[in-house]
Amino acid sequence: MKALLIDVDSVIPNLALMHISTWRQSEGFETGFNIPDPDEVWASCVFKRNKHLVDGLQFFYPRAKIDVGGGGVDLHKSLPAEVDRLMPDYSLYPDCDYDLGFTTRGCNRGCYFCVVPKKEGRFHIHQHPSEFHDPSHKKIVLMDNNILLDKGWFFEVTDWIIQQNMRVDFNQGLDIRLMDKDIAKRISELRPIASWHFAFDSMDYKDDVVQGIRCLRDQGVDVRHRANWYVYLHNDSQYDDALERCNILRENDALPYIMVNKDAKYTQRMIDLKRWTRPQIFFTTDYAGYRRGVHGGMR
Repeated sequence: MKALLIDVDSVIPNLALMHISTWRQSEGFETGFNIPDPDEVWASCVFKRNKHLVDGLQFFYPRAKIDVGGGGVDLHKSLPAEVDRLMPDYSLYPDCDYDLGFTTRGCNRGCYFCVVPKKEGRFHIHQHPSEFHDPSHKKIVLMDNNILLDKGWFFEVTDWIIQQNMRVDFNQGLDIRLMDKDIAKRISELRPIASWHFAFDSMDYKDDVVQGIRCLRDQGVDVRHRANWYVYLHNDSQYDDALERCNILRENDALPYIMVNKDAKYTQRMIDLKRWTRPQIFFTTDYAGYRRGVHGGMR
């Protein structure tokens, strides 16, 4: 029996397919991305704009059982709980030299642009990182959406990471609204794979952002060079608000990263704002100066 796996559009190794591969292998299947004449086809599509790419699978594989999942197709479809906790099949992605998984699922925030509560529900502990650890790996990428909602669990997970002498990336970011001295100190003790990620998506928690930056800096975290702040820009109507958030970060020597809604129509000023926030430009000139340099004046 053979199971073909199709990674439609993942930008990092597709964890669901890695779980499925382990599961089907335990049932005696040969699995992989290049399986001819399969008995089963498992496809994962992350982004809605690409869902059309899986429309013809039954035509191409008429005798195979077809199963298509992923947030781009169905927010409510998920793997069985027992499959979702299996050791990932890291061999699917030979260049993957890090552990990958969730220690928590869900989020309680309910941000208007975020699908996590619809897809995963409210925050809950999922599994310990030791359950998806490959001893050959010296790095770990955690996909938790808001691990700081349980401070004790955050410390338990990071205690283990420190004991394993691993570098870490919380690739969905850490909630700056929950920052305190203890958490900031722990962050200073961890070794990031790249930069720490936080978010400043609303002026409603401006004071929390400023206080969180100070807290991190007080504990020795290099906020300017080893951290960035996602600044969500839903569409052009949010431009002025996003610019204000960027200016607040600049005043606090912190780097924004403009996250534009994937369905938004880009305007020139949205493009300018995103380009201005490149680190080699952002700290050397203010936004008005950047636009004068690019366009010869504001417009």
